[in-house]
Amino acid sequence: MCRRAVREYGYEIRQLPDLFDTSNRVSELRGFGFAERICVAASEEEQDMAWDRFRSGDRIQKALQTVPTTAVGVEAFEARAQQFHNPLLRLPQNMAVLVDGAHVYVQLTDYNSVLQDAKRETSARNRRALQFLHIHYSACDSIIRDFGAQRVDFHGSRLHAVVATPPGKANERLRVERAIEMAQAIARMVEVTGQRVHRGEFQTGTRIGIDTGIAIAVNSGRGSEPEPLFLGDPANYAAKLAAGSDPGIFLSDRARALVGLHVLGTFDLQRSGVYNMRDASYGLGRASPMIVSDARIQTLSNEIKNAAEASIRDVDFIFHQHTPPLRTIDYGLLSPSNSIHMPLVSVFADIDGFTNYVGYCIANGQVRQLVSNLHAIRYESAATLKHDFEGRKVRFIGDCLHGIVAEGTANQVDDQRSVIGSLQLAAGLRSSFDLCKVMLPGIQQLGLAIGLEIGPTPVTRLGLRGDMSVRCVTSKTVSDSEDLQSECTGRETMVGQKALALLPTDLRSQFDFNGKIRDLDVETLQRLRGISGSVGKAVSGAAASSSAWAASAESSAGAIRNSGGNRHA
Repeated sequence: MCRRAVREYGYEIRQLPDLFDTSNRVSELRGFGFAERICVAASEEEQDMAWDRFRSGDRIQKALQTVPTTAVGVEAFEARAQQFHNPLLRLPQNMAVLVDGAHVYVQLTDYNSVLQDAKRETSARNRRALQFLHIHYSACDSIIRDFGAQRVDFHGSRLHAVVATPPGKANERLRVERAIEMAQAIARMVEVTGQRVHRGEFQTGTRIGIDTGIAIAVNSGRGSEPEPLFLGDPANYAAKLAAGSDPGIFLSDRARALVGLHVLGTFDLQRSGVYNMRDASYGLGRASPMIVSDARIQTLSNEIKNAAEASIRDVDFIFHQHTPPLRTIDYGLLSPSNSIHMPLVSVFADIDGFTNYVGYCIANGQVRQLVSNLHAIRYESAATLKHDFEGRKVRFIGDCLHGIVAEGTANQVDDQRSVIGSLQLAAGLRSSFDLCKVMLPGIQQLGLAIGLEIGPTPVTRLGLRGDMSVRCVTSKTVSDSEDLQSECTGRETMVGQKALALLPTDLRSQFDFNGKIRDLDVETLQRLRGISGSVGKAVSGAAASSSAWAASAESSAGAIRNSGGNRHA
């Protein structure tokens, strides 16, 4: 890095050694409102750690210049709905839309049993899991399209959709009623399709959570997929209601009150209080024509059956191994007949406390700052994954990054090198996030929870063809790594048992019995691996304090602790 013209980064150079000296070099720089010392070593050992504070700081500054707070536009959904046919698709990076909507989360409850089917070999089990998702993604999309709702994302066995029309606070009850009817139609569609396709092999129950309120829609960060991301409490709360194995429709107290049901009070009661239409006081399904009739569901399920069985019979899922690094995967070229299947490490990195931060920004008119900060964090974390550690981003799920990484050759993945590389990635993500906390205002109370595991995993695109198809990276390994992340606080990294067993003994001994370690950043990992030198330690600077929103979140009565950040949204 020191060979480059340092002034192009906008720093004030106080001391600069010989640019062409290949020994350890130290430059004391001032920039971004704080002072830091950057040490660059020429040894091969330190170069093995690909993250660099100087490069990371440069990227964060570039992101801030791309989407500064002053350039962020904040619009109400009602205004955009009058201007655009699809007001939430392909949002600019510097745009935030405040959407008062009903959020619907659908969980396919039998998916885990498909992933854990011990009667099948790993590749056959994963092929069946993809067939399962391909069928039900198509089925759910057919219903969402008929309702005119906004599909946000499919992630493994979970679907997130939003009913945003008719717009306006005065129509909130109508949106909740429509969301309930859509949930009933999805449940029925999944049931009928599961019974009809492939001799009933893909039957599953559904568990559906619904909440309502204001959330922020932003660009998803997935260039080939135009759907937005939703940030905020309604999306997160609906996802938590949908988490579980008992089937049914589960409404938040906000949604229950709007349709004339008594409120239940606690989250545990809400997630166990299955919705019964006979208890509600509205009459959409009886006094008004159904948006999707049972006859329509029969027709749609037949269409899915014919298309799916032809796919299973004629095309099936044809797998190949991608030659590492995974950063070269092109999702646009993938399809069921051109799918990847290989050992890889799945990494989830989730911002702890982010939902509370979103709520604070909405309540206090700081949405512009939120969007600018989120853009910088996402830009830097994605760059760390791709450019520093040769990994591939799967998606952002709310504020959570899902990435994959592997090392090896065209013939064989090196499992141990892949795990060590993923641990370096985890350390790099934490160092990058810590640097973001220094450089960005108002986020000092946030943390980063990281989970990772290794195992055979398919990578493909599923669902209806065209813009409606979605990238899919799913396996027991992916599910396990997400669960590991959800068990972490904002200072912890957790490694799955398969990955932990592949670490060198001296490094493995630094983790606790469960595979957790605290504050694992690049400098700490270098020290644990016995690598000399330093990447420098940033001095806390004059970034704006976030104590106001942190105190507000801490004192909120009845709030559910957001240990998983906004990973579901």
